[in-house]
Amino acid sequence: MMTCSSLAAPASSAPIRGALAVLLLLALGLAPGGCLAESTDSTDSGVISATRIRASGEAVVVVAPDRAWVDLAIVTRDVEASRAVEANAGESKRVTTALGKALGQGAEISSGGYSLAPNYKYITGQGQRLDGFIVRNRLRVTLEDVTAAGRVIDAASEAGASEIQQVSYGLADDAPAQRQALADATRSGVERAGVMAKAIDMQVIRVLSVEDSGAAPAPIVREVRMLAKSAGPSSAPPTTLSPGGIRVHASVTVYVEVGP
Repeated sequence: MMTCSSLAAPASSAPIRGALAVLLLLALGLAPGGCLAESTDSTDSGVISATRIRASGEAVVVVAPDRAWVDLAIVTRDVEASRAVEANAGESKRVTTALGKALGQGAEISSGGYSLAPNYKYITGQGQRLDGFIVRNRLRVTLEDVTAAGRVIDAASEAGASEIQQVSYGLADDAPAQRQALADATRSGVERAGVMAKAIDMQVIRVLSVEDSGAAPAPIVREVRMLAKSAGPSSAPPTTLSPGGIRVHASVTVYVEVGP
C-alpha cells in the first residue's frame, strides 16, 4: 500500500499555492497506487483468479401420448367433374356418419383439404388425353382416446374411405414435459461442469449463465398408406396400434466459475 505525505507551499503566494496543490493532487491521482486508489498485488497477497468452464447438458423425457390423429381421404373419379364432386359428397357423408357412430364424443372430424383435378392418361402416338376428373376430400380425425385409432381405420374403411394415410400421436399440452426435460438437462450440464473442474483439481464456485438450446417433443407418426377395404362389414380382426412414448428432448449450455 502506498501512503502520501502532505506538502506545504510558501505562505507568501496564495494563488501559486492553490495552483500547485491542484497539480499535485492530479499527479497523485493519476499515478499508479496513488492516494486516491489503493491497489493490491494479487501475486503478493496470494489471490488466484478464478476461471470459467463451459459444459453442455442434455435430457430426454418419455411420456405417454394423450392425442392421436388419423388422416384419411375419400377419392372419387368420373368423366364429368360435377358427377365426381357429387359422388364424393355422398361417400364423404357416409364415412363421417360411420366415424361419428364408432367414436362417440371426444372425437373431432375436420377437413384436411379438398381438391378437384383433371386426370390424364398417356396414349401411345397421341400423347396425353383427358381421362376424367379426380376429387379428393381429406379428413383428419382427432382423438382424445389414443386407443381408438384402430377403430377409426376400421370404421372409415368399411364405410368406403379410399385411403388411410397416416396415424400420428402427440400431446395436447407438452409444456410440463418440456419443463421437466429442461430442468434435467440443466442439472446434467452443471454436473458435467463439476466433473471437469474436479479433473483439474478445482471446484464449481457458482453458475454464471445457462443457455437454452430448446426442448421440443418428437411426435410419433405411423405411416399407414393403405387403400381402404370395400364398403361394408368385414370379418377381419379389428385393427390395433401401439403408439409408444413421446420423447421430449432438451439441451442447454452451462457456464460456471471454478476455483481451487
